[in-house]
Amino acid sequence: MAEPVLAVFDGVATVAVGDALQILWRSGATAPRIRWVNDRAIELIERSPDGIVAAQFLLASATPPGLREVSPVRESLQRVQPRSRRLVVVPLGDAAWQSVVRSVMRAGLALLGQSERIKVASNEGEARTLLGQAASAHTPDEASLEAAYRSLFVALDAPRPTSAAR
Repeated sequence: MAEPVLAVFDGVATVAVGDALQILWRSGATAPRIRWVNDRAIELIERSPDGIVAAQFLLASATPPGLREVSPVRESLQRVQPRSRRLVVVPLGDAAWQSVVRSVMRAGLALLGQSERIKVASNEGEARTLLGQAASAHTPDEASLEAAYRSLFVALDAPRPTSAAR
């Protein structure tokens, strides 16, 4: 398995290992951040002939995309989804934050018709399980995914939320 590739941009960080991309959003989903994350996904897709799996972790400080971001989100999904086996979104925070993210995701996925490939997980452990269900021979094991996940918090100097169900 190749070494993890970590990248940071203005409140968002990505780490790619094998055919798995993990993203940590500390700041809101603005058009420039969405496009930057999309570019990281495309880079991994170009190196992954069997497609990719991805998990996006959203801290409570990461506001959901607004109306101005609908177009960049749609463009991103159109470019990445055909080569994605699974995308998992994980709201990291209290029950209120998780409810907000789940509501936004349900509405967006229904509009975009992507509810089969894109899942919302309750915590990082569930995210790894969902990624594992779509794993290929190039998907890293759970320990490698967890190490890569931890590196995102270090890269963004963000506190890692505690979760009883990892």
